[in-house]
Amino acid sequence: MRTSPIQAETFKAFLADYDSYCHYMHDPLYYDYISGIQETHLLGLYEDDALIGVSMLSGRSVLKRYRIFTSHAGPLIRPFTNDRLQFFLREIDAYAKKHGGIKMIHSPYHIYQMRNSDGEAIDSVLNNHGIMEVYSRLGYSHNGFTKQLVTSEMLRYQAVLDISRDEAELMKSMDQKTRYNTRASEQMGVRVRYLEEDEYDKFIEIYKDTEERIGFDPVSSQKIKNLLRTLKDRTYLTLSYIDLEEYLAKLSEELEALVSDQKDMQSKFDKGEGTKRMKGRLNELHDLVGNKEKRLEKIRGVQAEYGSVIELSAGMYYYNNHEMVYLFSGSYPEHSMFMGTNFTTWHMIKEAKKLGLGRFNFFGLTGDFTEASKDYGVYKFKKGYDPLIEELPGTFEKVYNRPVHKLAQKLNKV
Repeated sequence: MRTSPIQAETFKAFLADYDSYCHYMHDPLYYDYISGIQETHLLGLYEDDALIGVSMLSGRSVLKRYRIFTSHAGPLIRPFTNDRLQFFLREIDAYAKKHGGIKMIHSPYHIYQMRNSDGEAIDSVLNNHGIMEVYSRLGYSHNGFTKQLVTSEMLRYQAVLDISRDEAELMKSMDQKTRYNTRASEQMGVRVRYLEEDEYDKFIEIYKDTEERIGFDPVSSQKIKNLLRTLKDRTYLTLSYIDLEEYLAKLSEELEALVSDQKDMQSKFDKGEGTKRMKGRLNELHDLVGNKEKRLEKIRGVQAEYGSVIELSAGMYYYNNHEMVYLFSGSYPEHSMFMGTNFTTWHMIKEAKKLGLGRFNFFGLTGDFTEASKDYGVYKFKKGYDPLIEELPGTFEKVYNRPVHKLAQKLNKV
């Protein structure tokens, strides 16, 4: 094997048909963005004359002549082995040192440990504890098996749903509440539309409102907007909504049908034609009519307060050749009764299937699966779809030039 610098066209051609683990930070669209604002280097890993791996490095200037490098979710290798990774990392180290590197940061997008939806470790051919030894042998320090949000690092856990199954199987695998909410949102007539670039502020407003309410560490509006613009050709930006005029009309039709059935059955009883079974059904119809009337009254009240067309939730979904990723979302809690997030999630799972993808990645979890965790509500929502949880190894750092790095730290340059 050997390593050499490659051109952007070569990098993009490799990614065009790469279908294994691939973060949005590996996307050529992201390369176009980052290369416009930072010094960027592309390296290729070759076996004979075949390109089997790529790495995108960006360098941040420190003390003018030095660089701190990051590999943006680590190198990509096809097919992946720890031996190939170790060789490539050693070559990347040598390259970075030659280009003034004083430090390298890797957050590899590879599985360390598979877990079930309860967060319990499970046996799997995908488990790769050996990846820790690769970085250790090369002198990297590990930032720890974190179970909290570290703003400067990737979350180490992600919930991933196998969507290679048919829709009926996917619906059946949901827990009872998730399945009920999904079907109820469909019956209410919830819809989804895609937001355009001039509506980015609407999405950010909904997301930031949710972020503040839940207590997540804030992501800057500018960072979100940059990501939206950068990945727009591989992103669905959704807005779920409901037209209450249509929903009220549907409820009225359903009420009329129930009242008609109730009258017909009561007429039979009045004529002495009723049975014990019919009596039970008549009581049931009485309850159904009452519930439907209450629902109509409630929805009319919502319409009077908020108008006829109500926006419910927004989401950002990125996709590549490997998976669709549920990156950001937000919702209005006052309209949770319409379950817009459930509707949109199911809608996008079906969209991912249409794209021929086999994975729907619910993305970040802290890894704290207890009720005391900050993201417990988010975890419970994702768990409702019965995903598996992938634990990533975390972040590794290596200092090449300790005297210069120490000076940069002293001057608050790192």
